[in-house]
Amino acid sequence: MNAPLLVERPQLLTDIAYDRLREGIVVGDLKLGEQVSEAQLAQRMGISKTPVREALVRLKMEGLVEIVPQRGTFVFKLTPEQVGQLCRYRAMIETAALREAAAVQPAELLSRLRGHVAEMAVQEKAGDLNKLSRIDMNFHYEFLACCSNPYLRAAYELIRYQLIALRHRAPIDNMVDSHQVLIDMLEEGDVEAAVAELHKHVLENEARYSAACSRA
Repeated sequence: MNAPLLVERPQLLTDIAYDRLREGIVVGDLKLGEQVSEAQLAQRMGISKTPVREALVRLKMEGLVEIVPQRGTFVFKLTPEQVGQLCRYRAMIETAALREAAAVQPAELLSRLRGHVAEMAVQEKAGDLNKLSRIDMNFHYEFLACCSNPYLRAAYELIRYQLIALRHRAPIDNMVDSHQVLIDMLEEGDVEAAVAELHKHVLENEARYSAACSRA
């Protein structure tokens, strides 16, 4: 009767460590480029080093940490060239997903996007940059959620949490207006105009994301 509990407990601790470390990186408690110690992280969380080590391996797969042999583990930090590559990769995936989502679930897509913009308006007025960054990510993820291609979603997962972390460090000022314009184009049935606007919108982030990495 006790055997299943003995198997699940270490995995639960790994999940907890993973969630806390990922959140710490995303919101900036752990700085870009910062070296992290398994022992110190384990001590801070009151757990052994093993679940921390396993959590860091998972975070590496999401691009949030870099494990360098003989040197240690570091929170990710991108060069200007890497930021450019990230933004272009993101633009390719999101525009492809938007085209497909607009073809297969146009009503559902619009409904979800409108909901996120309504949330943005509330949080923009409140000045809550933390919530705005998450709403921004959720808005863009709807292109993936409403498309029928699982390969696009899998490709996006490779960069999803890097993007969330960069958004927190480089919020945009005109969030409601810059996202409402996409909705307006989709409501008018001009998907290609929306795709072009999305492509431009994504690439405009490059300078801010580079600046956020250079400040770290």
